[in-house]
Amino acid sequence: MEIRQGEIQPGIPPWMRGILLLASVYGLVWGLFIYNFPDAFFQWITESGKDSPTLIEYAGISNLLFSLLCFVSALYPKKYWYLIIIGLLSKIIDPIWFYFEIMNQQANKKFLFYVLMNDIAWVIPLGIITFRESQIKKRTS
Repeated sequence: MEIRQGEIQPGIPPWMRGILLLASVYGLVWGLFIYNFPDAFFQWITESGKDSPTLIEYAGISNLLFSLLCFVSALYPKKYWYLIIIGLLSKIIDPIWFYFEIMNQQANKKFLFYVLMNDIAWVIPLGIITFRESQIKKRTS
C-alpha cells in the first residue's frame, strides 16, 4: 500500500490523529480537575454547597482513562482502532451514569453544559473516526 503525502500511516489522515490527541489532552485536563477537586466540581455542577460523594472521583477517573485510550489510539490508530470504539461508548454511557448517580435525575444548565462540552462534543468526531477506521480496515484486509 502506498503512503500519501502528509500521512503517517497508510490510509490514516493526520486530522484523525490530531482529533485523538486533542481529545486526549482535553480528557486529561477535565479528569485531573474532577479527580483532584471533586468538591469544587460537584458544588459547581449541582449548584449546591454539599460535599461531593466519593462517586464523583469515578467521573474523573473515567476522563483520565478516556484520555489514555485516545492517546494510545492516536499513536497507533490502525493497531488500536478498537480503543476508539471503547472511548466512544464511554462518552455515551458516562453522561447517563452521571445523570442517574450524581445528579439524582435532575438536570440543570451547568450539568447540560458539562455533558455537551465533555461528552456529546466528542461523540461525533469519534464516530466519524471509528467509521473511517472501519473502512480502512476493510480495504486493507
